[in-house]
Amino acid sequence: MPILSNKDYIRTILRRDPVWGVYALGDLSPLMFAKTQWFSSGFSPDLTLVLHDYGTSILFAMGTGSVREALDHVTWPVHLQVRSDALAEIARHATVTDSRLMWRMGWSGAPPPAARVTATRLAAPDVPALELLYADGESTGESPDFFFPSMVTDGVFFGVYEGPALVAAAGTHLVSPGETAAAIGNIYARRDRRGRGLGRVVTSAVLRALTGIETVGLNVRADNKVAIGLYESLGFVRHCRFYEAQAACLSPSEQPGAER
Repeated sequence: MPILSNKDYIRTILRRDPVWGVYALGDLSPLMFAKTQWFSSGFSPDLTLVLHDYGTSILFAMGTGSVREALDHVTWPVHLQVRSDALAEIARHATVTDSRLMWRMGWSGAPPPAARVTATRLAAPDVPALELLYADGESTGESPDFFFPSMVTDGVFFGVYEGPALVAAAGTHLVSPGETAAAIGNIYARRDRRGRGLGRVVTSAVLRALTGIETVGLNVRADNKVAIGLYESLGFVRHCRFYEAQAACLSPSEQPGAER
């Protein structure tokens, strides 16, 4: 099947489920589109995206019909953001590891509550403090696993300082005004400052800055009940379950049809 290049066609498919497709909508921007490959079997809705960025490949799928074709264009190992049907299809052609069940949540647009603590808009000079904050969670596996300094200047980040130390922060993985889509992430409160509502403060500040954005999504581990409760209190609703995982190429002996 040919690689798709018609943005209007791709956008039409993604808009059928914009919360699930929020990251892919962001990849329609000129800068990101040049790093993508899109596939479709023609049986709607079916769309698979391969993004070549951040030194790796990321595969996102709506449906399963074009997944096999897309796997021929990835750089192994490939990071996955897929639902259960696509994960099962990928597992037929690759070795899937590090699978984590997640919720994709979408914001209802309800105004966030007024904050009792002031959050500060972060910029490039705040990146060292932000990286130090995220390092607080490395030993427990809680630190954000998808942060790049360019996200601060390209998107929206807010934090709470206590003296020179940043003790809580939240930001965006992407903001696409053209597609009126954004994805929130990199939310973290320092372990010794939890229980004070700081996660709510910084996330609310990000939401207020996204006025006019129609589709706002985020990812959260399905077993993180505390975070899910926080996001629901801010107006997010659970949209769909999906999996984050990695896939590696099968060895020649593991390929379908290989002699045993």
